[in-house]
Amino acid sequence: MQCPKCESSYVVKNGWRQEKQNYLCRNCRRQFIATHEPKGYTPQVKKHCLTLYCNGMGFRAIERSTGVTRNTVINWVKQAFQKIPEENYEIPQTAQLDELQTFVGSKKTKFGFGQ
Repeated sequence: MQCPKCESSYVVKNGWRQEKQNYLCRNCRRQFIATHEPKGYTPQVKKHCLTLYCNGMGFRAIERSTGVTRNTVINWVKQAFQKIPEENYEIPQTAQLDELQTFVGSKKTKFGFGQ
């Protein structure tokens, strides 16, 4: 066992921290644990949740089906949205409206475009 800071082998056990053995370097007085486990979800789970969202599933439904909290999924969606490049779309000068008709008050009174 070596210290990750000074790489000294003069290391002693120093109790337990969150059910893992804690060590103390006698040279630099640094405390550390032997191994670190990565936190968070796998990229496959993240991709699956984003796919479910893109297919129209709500955040609460994704939470129920995958077990990932909805706030985490919302943050993933926000991160994915920021990675999408912003494109400049041109707004057309003219538009065509076909068969647009609304009823105001009663069906006898018709208001529409082109009448």
